[in-house]
Amino acid sequence: MSYREIYERYVICDKCHTSLSVDDATDEDADNEAADRGWQCDGLQGRHYCPLHWHVECHDCDVTDVGSPDELEAAGWHIDRDYPCDSLCPNHRHLACRECRKWDVGPLHRLEYEGWQVNADDFKKSLCPECVKNKKETK
Repeated sequence: MSYREIYERYVICDKCHTSLSVDDATDEDADNEAADRGWQCDGLQGRHYCPLHWHVECHDCDVTDVGSPDELEAAGWHIDRDYPCDSLCPNHRHLACRECRKWDVGPLHRLEYEGWQVNADDFKKSLCPECVKNKKETK
């Protein structure tokens, strides 16, 4: 009779402790497989969240929340699924000017006060204060 050692590796959700078996794999391969299955993996800090318990932090104000990406987006979060650390909470927006490509990040009320013309359907098709001013001057 022969014996063979078999290694099993699990990725564990830091929120609910759900586990995902990735068999015999390196840490990096386990993170890659988990990410392919919708997990949020932060290899540098060693944090892992299953698809139901992503942890996001607002890039602008450090507010945090936990939930599935779909739930968080429905609550107003703007999540960068490839780089969750670049996510924005419901109070902050990333605007880009459709004319000159200038961009800004911050609370919507501040951006509007500073003169941004906000396109609510697609924030990346807004107009910066300079382009709004130029459009008014050419009329």
